[in-house]
Order: sequence, then C-alpha cells, then structure tokens
Amino acid sequence: MIRKSVLITGATGGIGLGLVKIFAENNYNIVATYYKGTTEHIEQICKKNNVKLTLLYLDLQDRISIKDCIDKATKEDYLDCGICNAGISKDEVLLCDESEENIEELINVNFRGTIYCNKYLAQYFIKQKHGSIINISSIYGHFGGACESVYSSCKAGIEGLTKSLALELAPFNIRVNAIAPGFIETNMTKRFETEKENLKEKTPLKRLGKPLDVAKTALFLASENASFITGQVIDVSGGVLRFD
Repeated sequence: MIRKSVLITGATGGIGLGLVKIFAENNYNIVATYYKGTTEHIEQICKKNNVKLTLLYLDLQDRISIKDCIDKATKEDYLDCGICNAGISKDEVLLCDESEENIEELINVNFRGTIYCNKYLAQYFIKQKHGSIINISSIYGHFGGACESVYSSCKAGIEGLTKSLALELAPFNIRVNAIAPGFIETNMTKRFETEKENLKEKTPLKRLGKPLDVAKTALFLASENASFITGQVIDVSGGVLRFD
C-alpha cells in the first residue's frame, strides 16, 4: 500500500500532536516540524502506528529556515498535504501597551511565517499539479479579541490568504482551506484556567474543544471526501460565534 504523506508545522504543540495522531492512525507518513518542543511524543505516535516519520527544524521567523524546511520535506517524501499549524500567542494586553518585540514576533510567526509556508508549498504542489494546504486560523480572525489585537489581525490575515490562494491554485488542482478553532484545551490556553467554566457556559455545546476536534476536521479537508471544497474557513468552536 502506498501511503500518503502530510507536513505538519508546529507538531510538538497540543493541536500539532492531535494532527500527528489522527493522520498517523489513518496511515499517513508524517513530516513534522519542531522549534523548541520535545519530539518524543511524535516519535511514539508514529512508531505505534508503523508510519514513516521525518523530523525537521523550523524557525518561522527566518524565511531561509522555512524554505530549507519545505525543500527538505518535499525531497524526503511525496507530500499530499501541508498543514500550517505553528503559531504563538502572548498574554492579553492593550495594543497601546504591547511591546514592539512582541508585536514583531507575533506578526513574523503567525502571519509572515504562514505566508512563506504557503508560498513554498504552492511552488511544490504546482509542479505535481496536486495537493492540499490547510491553514490554522482562529475564530478571533473573524471578530477580533479585546487585548488580542495583533494575534487577531494575524489570524484574519490568514483567512484572507486562504481565500485568495485558493483562487490562484484552483487551476492547478490544489485546494486551500483553513480551520478556525474556538477555545481548545492546550498548553497555549492554560492561562485561561480560571475562566474555563465561564467559557463552557458561553459555548452552545457546553464543553471546550480538544486538539482531536481540530485534527479530525483537518483529516476530512485533506481527504478525497473534501475534493470539491476550497477557499473555506471551517469553524471548530462548539457553536461559539464570538467570546464577549
């Protein structure tokens, strides 16, 4: 059996590990990127599911690192899908009080880095006239979040990128979609621990999201079951339209 392969950026984080787990369980070879996190769990998941694993270092603030990473990924395996999942957040703060360093880092990692990942994936997929790109956005990209101005702006930009690139790449049989998670329980959202019960009450399904909720949606978007879906932003939020 010929296995499909998927590139997952930010694979050591909560959603990243969920993506690795779901795709490995569905017989995809995994090309996983890391920056600071440990890769032990990724290795265990791939070994358990008997799929090939390629680990690549990726610094989203460095355009050369992004190009080198995707060049290595596409030489290592025949990619069917690239999931641009890596991202960061900072403590909630008024924009007027946010440091210039934090602003630059948020923009470089969350938006600029995603643009370059999409650019280099597009170059590869155009050559093979096949492929799927999935960007991870946020429901904050739809409506914004108080004291999350830069993060929200980056996620809104990712949604614009997704819709525009989907139009560009459609003639080459390449689909581009995005997933907009709501509140997902990961290390990134641990700082909201005291607000969890309130967030559950504001969520129509009365629970918080899990990384696998996002990962299962990505698996669908990468599959032939979604072969007529492109340029879409799919909310995985338990029905939340916005958090007040």
